[in-house]
Amino acid sequence: MEFVIVKYPESRDVFVDEQVAGRTGETLQIETGHHRFTLGDPPDYAPPTREVTVAGTNPIIPMEIEFAPVEDE
Repeated sequence: MEFVIVKYPESRDVFVDEQVAGRTGETLQIETGHHRFTLGDPPDYAPPTREVTVAGTNPIIPMEIEFAPVEDE
């Protein structure tokens, strides 16, 4: 089991491989391996997805994955 924190300035659902896995700012437990992370709709964040291999984490030192808000043009 691996541990990840997805960072974003507000609380949002976190999707891992198209399934809701928790909320931003929470420590999420996921399987070791390659995963696709998004924050769902509305797609007002960047990048639109993050694909990362998660391995070697622990609850004290989780992997951090960051998304940033984008302004409407």
